[in-house]
Amino acid sequence: MIAALAIAVPIIIEPSLRNMVTLLGAIGLAIGFALKDYVSSLIAGVVSAVELPYRPGDWVKIEGTYGEVKHVGMRTVKVQTPDDDLVAVPHLKLWDTAIYNANNGGTSLQCVASFYLHPEHEAGWVRKALRDVALTSAYLKFDEPIIVVAEEKPWGTHYRIRAYPVDPRQQFLFITDLTVRGKAVLSTAGIQPALLPPDAALDARGAAS
Repeated sequence: MIAALAIAVPIIIEPSLRNMVTLLGAIGLAIGFALKDYVSSLIAGVVSAVELPYRPGDWVKIEGTYGEVKHVGMRTVKVQTPDDDLVAVPHLKLWDTAIYNANNGGTSLQCVASFYLHPEHEAGWVRKALRDVALTSAYLKFDEPIIVVAEEKPWGTHYRIRAYPVDPRQQFLFITDLTVRGKAVLSTAGIQPALLPPDAALDARGAAS
């Protein structure tokens, strides 16, 4: 290919200094455009090594990808999702994308378990019961706070348990444990779920407006 180009170019273009400078400039411009994302990722990789927006062991969300950082290379960061997919995300996302880091190099990762209840219930009892559910979980990290948040909605009351598992990798087991045992406690107490699921309520309000 090099020999063919060396023979063809002088035939098509007069080999003068001006023409060769123009040709080489056009080739350089084309190569620059082709490699700009690659070079941008390399530069962003150097920036990530200094600012440390993520490191191996962190749980991050970059655009639609959420998972554990397995490797930080020069051009990409490799993230293993909960579905066991390994996703290579280019570092250039640093320039224009929000990076959500759930544990930021530590072992404390907050988990949230949601409950949607009928508005007619004893809120104080529910709050205490959900806190007890978190306190009795085998996955709970005891040296971090447990917070039960209640928020009134048009369709009922939204409760959220905010707590921390011992290991960030246990986050999905922890949320499942809180959800299953929390539902059992509320059902035994005769507390009804919300009248409408949140999505259906929002759709109904949108249609009414």
